[in-house]
Amino acid sequence: MTTTRSIKNIFIVCALAIAMAAGAMRPANAFLDKTRFVTDLGVAYFCFHHWVWKPYQQGAFSEGAPHRTAAVVKAGAALLFAWNRVHAAENIARTSKDPLLQKLNGAVGGLATSFSAIGSKLKSGHFDPNDITSLHDQTGSVASDAAAGGATIKDVPVTVPGT
Repeated sequence: MTTTRSIKNIFIVCALAIAMAAGAMRPANAFLDKTRFVTDLGVAYFCFHHWVWKPYQQGAFSEGAPHRTAAVVKAGAALLFAWNRVHAAENIARTSKDPLLQKLNGAVGGLATSFSAIGSKLKSGHFDPNDITSLHDQTGSVASDAAAGGATIKDVPVTVPGT
């Protein structure tokens, strides 16, 4: 019985050693890079489209619009949350060995900067329609570049904290 137990223990130790060696050969951050990247951008795009772009198109940010201040502040909070997700996607792209994600890294970095800057302006109550339009164009550009490489970005509905 002890011989059988010894063989089992040796087998378990060898299996664990092989699993650890295999895990060390593949970096953990490479697991499902494209999926994580597309999901993070999808959440960011949903926040932008739902809380910023649609209200903008409906005139919620215009002078004299009912609840304008609340709409602008919600848009700012949504953009700052979107910045968080875009920043996460940027980190994934930067550390990934995937050629598409490496190619998109610069564009996503610029998108993160835009989300942050415009989100801060909106959250403080300052609205410039040109900011929203340029951000919409920029998100469309990143999405089309990603789609051209086979990574389609779709809105992923989430609840934005504070809205």
